[in-house]
Order: sequence, then C-alpha cells, then structure tokens
Amino acid sequence: MAAQTSLNTLIEAIAGAVVDAQDRIEQHQISHLSDFFDEDNRPKSVVIRMPSLHPQAGEDDEDLYRAPILPLVSTNVLRIKDVEITFDADLGPLIEGDPPGDDAPHEPGWKGASAASRPHLRVDPSVGGSDRRGGSVHVVLRVEGSEPTDGASRLMNHLAQTQGVFKTFKPGD
Repeated sequence: MAAQTSLNTLIEAIAGAVVDAQDRIEQHQISHLSDFFDEDNRPKSVVIRMPSLHPQAGEDDEDLYRAPILPLVSTNVLRIKDVEITFDADLGPLIEGDPPGDDAPHEPGWKGASAASRPHLRVDPSVGGSDRRGGSVHVVLRVEGSEPTDGASRLMNHLAQTQGVFKTFKPGD
C-alpha cells in the first residue's frame, strides 16, 4: 500500500475540487455578463421599429423602441446541486494524532476538538475492488438552474424600466 493517504485529506481534496468547479461556473457566468455591455460599460440594446400607438399617429407612423438586451434573454444561472463520488480503496491503519507527513498546524474548529487530536484513517485509493480497475473513480455531478442573485435581478429590472419608445417618425422623415 505505497500510495496511502489520509482519508481526511482525500475528502478535503474532493470537496475542494467541487468548490473549485462551482467557482469556475460562477466566473464563466460573470465573464458572460460583459457580453451585454459595450466597452464603456453601457448596456447593449436593440432598436425595434414598431407601428406607432400614439393617439395622434398616422397609419404609417412608426415608433423606434429601444430595449436593453440583458433583460430580454434568458440568463443561465447554474449551480452544483449535488455530487456523488464512489471509489474503492484499501483501508490502512488508524493513526492517532497527526497523520505522518502532515506538518500543517491544525486550528480548532467551531465545535469539538482540533483536527490534530482526532484519529485519522489511512487509505490507498490506487487499488480498486476485485471487479474494477485499479484507481477507478465514478463521479456524478448534477447542476441545476437557480434564480438570479438579488443584484442581478435588480440590474435586469432597472434595465427593463429604461426600455421604451425614444422617437416617433412619419413616413418620409
């Protein structure tokens, strides 16, 4: 069992990978937000020509209607819903105190004893079960759509309130 590691370390690494994946999702979504603004951070908008609804408008009069693009499109806000990770590992010895090779200082958690005073289980994740290849891992990651944040909702609502008719013109103008 040459490749043994602390089960705690293995679980922390897996949890860290999940947190990093969520961070990458959020960074992608933030970078995508810039697509809806120009180089001066003004919202990009679309101008639509529509028949005028003004009471004194003639039959052929048109309104130019400006609408910011961001509130018009669906924003894909994703978050990791759950993660399922299964793997086979050989169990090693139960070690009291700090696991060998762990020189990092341990701070006490919110409750209970510090991590250094708990026993640590050693595992060898490179060894698979009898019916699996060595080191094989099965990962299921589920994402779900979620509601936009309060800040994003407020921004989209404000932009939606700025849309409207900005000019009415008659044929030949």
